[in-house]
Amino acid sequence: MKQISHLNEQIRQEIMDIESECEYLGQKMEDVFKEDFHELKEQIVIELIREVKGRPASREDIFNENYESYLEVGVEKDDIYFPNAYIPVWKCKREMFHSIGLLMSDNLNVLEKKLSNIITEMHEDHMKDRDS
Repeated sequence: MKQISHLNEQIRQEIMDIESECEYLGQKMEDVFKEDFHELKEQIVIELIREVKGRPASREDIFNENYESYLEVGVEKDDIYFPNAYIPVWKCKREMFHSIGLLMSDNLNVLEKKLSNIITEMHEDHMKDRDS
């Protein structure tokens, strides 16, 4: 995560764009792996979560103290959701007398590889569980 200490409108727009790209990437990865998990009677779920102190937040809250966004990867089986992993995207926190932000340092290609590795490992684990 890289630290950003000067929060302005340009940074706000960049963060909003990155979050949107992460949402799109999540949808894309769900589509790629959908059939693999369907065989296991599971549904892969990849969502961008936005929170302030554990409560749902909107993208307009990006500079609010304790705002954080992350990609959460999990599976849904028999209408029960099982979270498995998460990758931080953005976090805003108060340090001394001003707010700072922490932004993931990965580009989208690296993030896609990370997600792919996480999902592949999850699928392999669930295949083993099914076979045992």
